Amino acid sequence: MNFSEEQLNEVEEMAGLFFAPEEIAVNLEMNEDQTEGFVAAVIFKDTANPLVAAYLRGWMTAEITLRKAIKQSALNGSSPSQQTMLNYQREARK
Repeated sequence: MNFSEEQLNEVEEMAGLFFAPEEIAVNLEMNEDQTEGFVAAVIFKDTANPLVAAYLRGWMTAEITLRKAIKQSALNGSSPSQQTMLNYQREARK
Protein backbone atom coordinates (compact mmCIF):
# COMPACT_ATOMS: atom_id res chain seq x y z
CA MET A 1 0.00 0.00 0.00
CA ASN A 2 1.41 3.37 -1.01
CA PHE A 3 0.93 6.44 1.11
CA SER A 4 1.27 10.08 0.11
CA GLU A 5 3.71 12.45 1.74
CA GLU A 6 0.72 14.13 3.38
CA GLN A 7 -0.40 10.83 4.93
CA LEU A 8 3.13 10.08 6.16
CA ASN A 9 3.27 13.53 7.76
CA GLU A 10 -0.11 12.90 9.37
CA VAL A 11 1.14 9.58 10.79
CA GLU A 12 4.22 11.32 12.16
CA GLU A 13 2.10 14.05 13.74
CA MET A 14 -0.36 11.60 15.30
CA ALA A 15 2.46 9.42 16.64
CA GLY A 16 3.98 12.55 18.15
CA LEU A 17 0.73 13.00 20.04
CA PHE A 18 1.06 9.37 21.19
CA PHE A 19 -1.88 7.94 19.31
CA ALA A 20 -1.76 4.15 19.17
CA PRO A 21 -1.00 2.49 15.82
CA GLU A 22 -4.55 1.10 15.76
CA GLU A 23 -5.98 4.60 16.06
CA ILE A 24 -3.76 5.85 13.27
CA ALA A 25 -4.88 2.93 11.11
CA VAL A 26 -8.50 3.95 11.67
CA ASN A 27 -7.65 7.50 10.65
CA LEU A 28 -5.99 6.20 7.47
CA GLU A 29 -9.05 4.02 6.80
CA MET A 30 -7.03 0.80 6.74
CA ASN A 31 -8.86 -2.49 6.59
CA GLU A 32 -8.35 -5.17 9.25
CA ASP A 33 -5.46 -6.92 7.46
CA GLN A 34 -3.67 -3.65 6.78
CA THR A 35 -4.14 -2.60 10.39
CA GLU A 36 -2.71 -5.88 11.69
CA GLY A 37 0.27 -5.55 9.34
CA PHE A 38 0.93 -1.98 10.41
CA VAL A 39 0.67 -2.78 14.12
CA ALA A 40 3.00 -5.78 13.74
CA ALA A 41 5.48 -3.70 11.75
CA VAL A 42 5.48 -1.05 14.51
CA ILE A 43 6.06 -3.72 17.18
CA PHE A 44 9.02 -5.09 15.21
CA LYS A 45 10.22 -1.56 14.37
CA ASP A 46 10.34 -2.34 10.65
CA THR A 47 11.74 1.01 9.53
CA ALA A 48 12.00 -0.24 5.96
CA ASN A 49 8.25 0.42 5.91
CA PRO A 50 7.83 4.20 5.35
CA LEU A 51 4.67 4.27 7.44
CA VAL A 52 6.45 2.69 10.39
CA ALA A 53 9.46 4.98 9.94
CA ALA A 54 7.11 7.99 10.07
CA TYR A 55 5.39 6.57 13.16
CA LEU A 56 8.66 5.98 15.02
CA ARG A 57 10.10 9.34 13.95
CA GLY A 58 7.00 11.14 15.28
CA TRP A 59 7.02 9.18 18.53
CA MET A 60 10.72 9.78 19.17
CA THR A 61 10.61 13.46 18.29
CA ALA A 62 7.80 14.03 20.78
CA GLU A 63 9.51 11.86 23.39
CA ILE A 64 12.71 13.89 23.08
CA THR A 65 10.82 17.17 23.42
CA LEU A 66 8.92 15.87 26.43
CA ARG A 67 12.04 14.58 28.18
CA LYS A 68 13.83 17.87 27.59
CA ALA A 69 10.93 19.69 29.24
CA ILE A 70 10.95 17.25 32.17
CA LYS A 71 14.72 17.64 32.52
CA GLN A 72 14.42 21.44 32.57
CA SER A 73 11.66 21.20 35.15
CA ALA A 74 13.84 18.86 37.24
CA LEU A 75 16.77 21.28 37.04
CA ASN A 76 14.40 24.02 38.21
CA GLY A 77 13.68 21.97 41.34
CA SER A 78 10.51 20.04 40.53
CA SER A 79 10.56 16.95 42.72
CA PRO A 80 8.16 14.96 40.48
CA SER A 81 10.30 15.79 37.44
CA GLN A 82 13.44 14.77 39.31
CA GLN A 83 11.82 11.43 40.14
CA THR A 84 10.82 10.99 36.51
CA MET A 85 14.40 11.65 35.38
CA LEU A 86 15.71 9.14 37.92
CA ASN A 87 13.22 6.59 36.59
CA TYR A 88 14.43 7.23 33.03
CA GLN A 89 18.00 6.73 34.23
CA ARG A 90 17.17 3.44 36.00
CA GLU A 91 15.31 2.12 32.94
CA ALA A 92 18.20 3.00 30.64
CA ARG A 93 20.64 1.02 32.80
CA LYS A 94 18.68 -2.23 32.41
